[in-house]
Amino acid sequence: MTTEENMEITGIQNTETPNKEDKRQNEKKARPGLKLLLITGICAAFLIPQFLLKNLVSERKGREWEAETEVFEKWCGNQTLVGPFVEVTYTDDSTSKERYTMLLLPEKLDMKGDVSTKALKRGIYDFTVYETSLGLTGQFRLPKDFDKNLPGKVWNFKDARVVVDITNLKGLRDNVTLNLGGTPYVMEASGDYWSGLSCPVDLTALLEGDTLDFSVTIPFKGSGNLMFAPVGQTTTVDLTSDCKTPSFDGYYLPDERQVNDSGFVASWKVLAINRDYPQFFSRSSGIDHLFSQSSFGVELKVPVEQYQQTDRAIKYAFLIILLTFAAVFFVEMRKAKPVHPVQYLLVGIALIVFYTLLLSFSEHINFGLSYLIASVMTIGLIVAFMASVTKEKKTALGIGALLAVLYAFVYVLLQLESYALLVGSVGLFIILGIAMFASQKIEWYKKKE
Repeated sequence: MTTEENMEITGIQNTETPNKEDKRQNEKKARPGLKLLLITGICAAFLIPQFLLKNLVSERKGREWEAETEVFEKWCGNQTLVGPFVEVTYTDDSTSKERYTMLLLPEKLDMKGDVSTKALKRGIYDFTVYETSLGLTGQFRLPKDFDKNLPGKVWNFKDARVVVDITNLKGLRDNVTLNLGGTPYVMEASGDYWSGLSCPVDLTALLEGDTLDFSVTIPFKGSGNLMFAPVGQTTTVDLTSDCKTPSFDGYYLPDERQVNDSGFVASWKVLAINRDYPQFFSRSSGIDHLFSQSSFGVELKVPVEQYQQTDRAIKYAFLIILLTFAAVFFVEMRKAKPVHPVQYLLVGIALIVFYTLLLSFSEHINFGLSYLIASVMTIGLIVAFMASVTKEKKTALGIGALLAVLYAFVYVLLQLESYALLVGSVGLFIILGIAMFASQKIEWYKKKE
């Protein structure tokens, strides 16, 4: 054999040796053992930023609540209307100076009003407040046996007063005049047990069995809830409003309601037998709590759900990270394309940043569009990164498609309420089946050469 032939053979051997060494190094890097354990540890470590994300959502929600509280305090908060009703006193005898107070509720009470809403802005937040003028009509009549349990008492109907209790007088937009039996009475702040309005009246006609009709219009504003106490023997409430997202609340739901794009119409009818207090009873401490317990009405504000939905989305963060890491790991095993643990870490950070993007965008635009923008940005970044790491665009696009399916699946779960658990369980079962099938194509135990 000539010297030139020896040199050619030696050159071929030297060329093959590095190729074999590179291949063995790649196979060594692609072995699942310690790598799988390390990836699992990285994945578990992301439970910490998931917890921090939940705290961030709580902090932002707290800021919104503080801004809402400040706006509502300056405008006027929740309003609950109780009345009108009569306060009348009595003594044990004509010489006694100690007086006791009884409450006489109306025989009939009808309330009607149109409630208009408006938006107030505080920083990046918008809050809904309302204004209304409620018309109250009805009649007072003394029960025939009103003094059955109080015989021999001296009643002071001449010095009675009519009370309309309202939560916050700050919300009143004009003076209030009560028309009782055809006589007008200017109502003033009670300034005692009740927080609302009152006026002294002579109700001796009630002792004679007469019925007194009343009417009063109360213009006021408020925010959040608008509630009513069913103090009439028969109480009816008819409301109309331009609020498109009412939430009917309280002890009684409307008998009839219609909600559409222009607002809502609702009506209630409550009887005395539906509540826990009579038409004529002694005033005692806690009576206002008794009224509030039986109150009903509507919450008039646009529901702000971005924080709640973002918080729910964060609960799926670990699942998305786990499945993404699994997909990258399967690619690494099948393609013999080593991915460094630091690169796994960077992919996980990108998946976490998705939630900060979602939270930030959802404070300025609607949640659905925020979710779309954040997911497109995150998927695009990871696809570009994986294409650079694996040198295969097809593989990177496959991982991107997986993420798109996962984010779409989570979004569907966020929109569901009653069926979220069912759909989520079935979806996880299908994902597990796909993962089990994909794992069969991986050569977990490599033969020694």
